[in-house]
Amino acid sequence: MKAVNQGSGIANFDCADIYQEHGYLVRLTKGREAKVQVFEVFGRPPTEREAQWAPETILRCEASRDVWDVISPELRSEFNRRLKTEGKPSGRWGADETAVQRLLGKELLVLLWAVELPDVKPEEVAVAIRNWVGLKAEERWWLYTMTAAATGLAHQYGMGWRGALRQALCFGTRNDAFHLGAVAGRGTLAPRANESYAPAGGKPKRAKPKKSTPDDPGFLFAPPLPAE
Repeated sequence: MKAVNQGSGIANFDCADIYQEHGYLVRLTKGREAKVQVFEVFGRPPTEREAQWAPETILRCEASRDVWDVISPELRSEFNRRLKTEGKPSGRWGADETAVQRLLGKELLVLLWAVELPDVKPEEVAVAIRNWVGLKAEERWWLYTMTAAATGLAHQYGMGWRGALRQALCFGTRNDAFHLGAVAGRGTLAPRANESYAPAGGKPKRAKPKKSTPDDPGFLFAPPLPAE
C-alpha cells in the first residue's frame, strides 16, 4: 500500500490524521476497472527515534466503484447525522482517499461486505442500504466483529459471515415477497368439546364434577380423611 498524504488535508470523517489514529482508509482507484479499497490502518504517534514511520494496514475489502457510488451518499448522510449529534464537524468523501474514524469504518464495511460481489442486483443494494440504516450502531459493530474475526480479509468475499451479511441485509426484495408472506408450520391441536358451550340465547351448561375412581391417577394421591 502506498503511503497516504500525511496530515489533516485528507478528506475524513472524524479522523484528522490516519497516520496517528487507528481508523480506516477508503481509497478510490482509477482506470477501466476502477475500484474502492478499504484498509484498516493501525495508526500511532511516532516515537522520538523515528524520523519516519509507516502504520501497518490490512486490506479489508475491494469492490466495484459502481456499487460504491451508490452506497457512499447513504454512508455520508448517516455518518454526518451521527457526527452532528456529537457536535463534531461533518465529513466528506475525497476524490482519492478518505480517512474514517474506527467505529464508523466498521459500520461502513458491514454494508460494503454485503453488496461487494458483482452478482448483487441493484434492487438488492437498495434493500441492503435500507436494512443497514435500520440497524443500531452497536448492532453494526457486533456484525463487523463476528465477520472480521473469521472472514475479514479482502479475498474472503462470499465466505462464512461475509456471505451471511449478504443474505441478511439483501433480503426483502420483490422476489422475497413469497417468503415474507408465507406462514408455514402453523396448525391447531385436535378439537376438544367445550362443556360450557351454550347456543345463542341459551344458558351455558355446567360441567358435572367428576368422581374419583381407583382408575383415576389422582385417586391415589387424594388427601387423607380427618381423624374422628
